[in-house]
Amino acid sequence: MRTLLLSLLAATTFYSSLSTAQAQDSASVAIPDKVRANILKRHPQAQDLKATQETHFGQQLLEVSFKDTEDELKHELFRTDGALFANEILLDNGLEISPDVTKVLADNFPGYKLHKAELVINPNGVGEEYELFIEVGGSKWKVAVNDKGKITDKDAY
Repeated sequence: MRTLLLSLLAATTFYSSLSTAQAQDSASVAIPDKVRANILKRHPQAQDLKATQETHFGQQLLEVSFKDTEDELKHELFRTDGALFANEILLDNGLEISPDVTKVLADNFPGYKLHKAELVINPNGVGEEYELFIEVGGSKWKVAVNDKGKITDKDAY
């Protein structure tokens, strides 16, 4: 009887950890073959590919993150046809963010703490967008702001 109870407890723990892992990956999406081929052609040693949907410059894009040969994490954005749109550039600190962007963050998220900042440069013309991961009042936000200081997207995560 004891063995049966231990087995049931172990199985319950295993399946609950699986459902937790699936819930955490719910934002992840499948990577189309065209996109995977595009990445592996330019980065043959790419590994740990993960993808999410994002909007930049009014376009629905697929962001794929992966590790390259130097174990550096890269982020690339792809159009729905599988073509590379742009790279996201990780900014080392908040000093690299436009003053207009920091002002709109302070106005909309008073007392925010910046966790991560990425820059996307529009390959089709003028403009930049910042993707900012912030925390304020115990809530975490992913906020997209253009270089003019306009919030273009925001999601709690």
